[in-house]
Amino acid sequence: MNNMFFSDKTKKCQVCERDIPESDNRCKYCGWLQHTRPSDPDEQYWDYNFVTRNKARELYAAGKPVQPDFDDFLKCMKVYSELEFYCRGKHYGLLHIHDDTWHFYEWNVMDTGYQIYGSIEEFAEKANIEGVLLKDLWYDVYDVGTAS
Repeated sequence: MNNMFFSDKTKKCQVCERDIPESDNRCKYCGWLQHTRPSDPDEQYWDYNFVTRNKARELYAAGKPVQPDFDDFLKCMKVYSELEFYCRGKHYGLLHIHDDTWHFYEWNVMDTGYQIYGSIEEFAEKANIEGVLLKDLWYDVYDVGTAS
């Protein structure tokens, strides 16, 4: 089809190097958001990928999902005021409040399990889901993103 809205042109994904439609922002093969253009591929570029391009390439080459580990997540929270993710089928959020507290909660379930921490470091050490530390559950985390 050749009109002003559709094109047959393709581009190489910056991570998996597969051909994708030029109009696609996110690679359908590896999930990398294509508008990332850091000068340093090891730079954490704040554009919703949440990992560096080199790290994304390593994860993809190893057959692993291109997603942040717990340390990447903590770095992202220093830039974004609210992130969300899923773990074991439940939706969670972390919110940085103006009084410099960090609020961790299950999405839309504010009456149980709501946790407040005085620093991101305290969150990293103590945040838990049903008594299990989040950092120890991170292998079950998926769909990390900015809060919607």
